[in-house]
Parts: sequence; C-alpha cells; structure tokens
Amino acid sequence: MKNLSANIIVFFAICSWIFSAHASANPLPVIYISTTSAVHLRSPEPISYVDLPTGKISGDLPLKNLLRLRILRQDSSVSYPRELGILTVTGEQFLAQYRIILVSPQAAQANSEIEILPQHMLPLVPAASSLSTPQIRTKAIEVISSKPIRSLAKASNQGISLSVHQILSCGELIFLDLGFENATALEYQIDRISFSISDKKILKATNFQQFPLKIKQALHPLDKFSKQGRNIYVLDKATFSSDKKLVIELSEKQPSSRLVSLSLNYRDILSADSF
Repeated sequence: MKNLSANIIVFFAICSWIFSAHASANPLPVIYISTTSAVHLRSPEPISYVDLPTGKISGDLPLKNLLRLRILRQDSSVSYPRELGILTVTGEQFLAQYRIILVSPQAAQANSEIEILPQHMLPLVPAASSLSTPQIRTKAIEVISSKPIRSLAKASNQGISLSVHQILSCGELIFLDLGFENATALEYQIDRISFSISDKKILKATNFQQFPLKIKQALHPLDKFSKQGRNIYVLDKATFSSDKKLVIELSEKQPSSRLVSLSLNYRDILSADSF
C-alpha cells in the first residue's frame, strides 16, 4: 500500500513537471479584449468544453466551432492593461489555453477575431479508433469523390428512388453513400432521412422491435433535389443479429409526403469494405 501511494505521488509529480516545462518553453498566447467589443475564437473542430475566468468574462457558442467572448461589466476606475485570467478551450482532440488581458476601448491591440492555431494546441488522447469531425468529413469527401459502379440496393415509390451506392467502414464508423432520383416534375423537399434497425420478420405486433440510429454526420445539408442528389451519411457501428435489418427511410415534407423505404441485410453491413 505504501509503495502504491508513493508511485501515485511520483506520477503526479512527473505530470506537474511536464506541464510546467511545457508552459515555460511555450508561453501562453494572449487575447486582448476590451469592454466595447466581442472576441471570436475560430476552432478547426467543434468546441466541446470552455473554462472562463469566473465573474469576468461571458461566453457562448453561436456555432459549434465558434466561441464568442464578452467582458462583463467592469468598474469604471479599472486600470489598463489588466490580466483577467486563463481561458481554456478544448475540441475533440486538442486543448488550447490563452491569457486574457483587458485593454482600453481605444487600444489598437484589442482583438476581434482569433484562429486557434496548431502551435497553440496540446493533443488530447482519443480512443484509438476515433476520428475527429474534420477527419470524418475528409473521409466522406473521399467516398463521394469515387464514382460508384453499381447500386447495392435500390427502392422506388411514386417516381422517387433511393439507392445505396457504397457501404464503407472506418474504425467504429459506417459511411453510407446514398443516391436520390426524382422522375417527376415536382421538386422533392426532404422532411427527414432516418436510419433504424428492425426485425426482418414480424411474427407478432407486440414482439416487433425497432431501434433508431442517430446520424453522426452528413457530408452536405441536403434538403431538396429536383432530379438527382447524392450524400454521405456517417453512423456509429451497430451490432445486431442476422434476424435484423437496417431500414433507411426518406420522407417528404407535406403536402406531398412521398415516402421511400429501403432495407439492408446485416450481411451487407458485415461485408463493408474498410478504408
């Protein structure tokens, strides 16, 4: 027990030394902020956590990768410049810290927009198979850039067709390459596209099971198509037995409400190529 306690103390001492050494070798970048304007921080990844100097600065996320900072009301007798504390921002795979310094509203160095640069990031350790949002998007672009040879599955209803061109896997993610066709003169306004796992055979209505799957990411915000459309949808891998199927549904906004449903066997997911 004594050895365990000693090892823990040594471990935290080493961690403390590493962070101190990093701080000494790489001074924190500075954000200059004034009472009359906001500062916007642009992140290359969606921002997952923010720690602000308590009671001095307010912050919000107008967009997933944009942090807006504003000064809370200050005493009119405050002197400039004045250090307010440390700002911490984390994305999916990085942590960045900045010193916040309050400057006069007339100061030329007051920032209005800052990009979180690679040299200001410390890596966070993700799961071995995880991909960040930019990495997922890069993979999705790679998929849509390839021309499909043939459709793996296709369903049509009332002149609207839904096709699965490719099914690819990367780590714990499934990339579905979907195509849309409209053989009518009426533009198709997408209400929603959904993915779910359900029973292949319905023996009794009371025993029927259906599990919705959340879309992790879509390459494009596709909301309508006149003749053709194509998009990549990314899902977390789901394990289900051979008596289940993956159901993809495309539904239209009212008043038309045309619906197309397509099913994939479990073996289609199992046979997905890795990339």
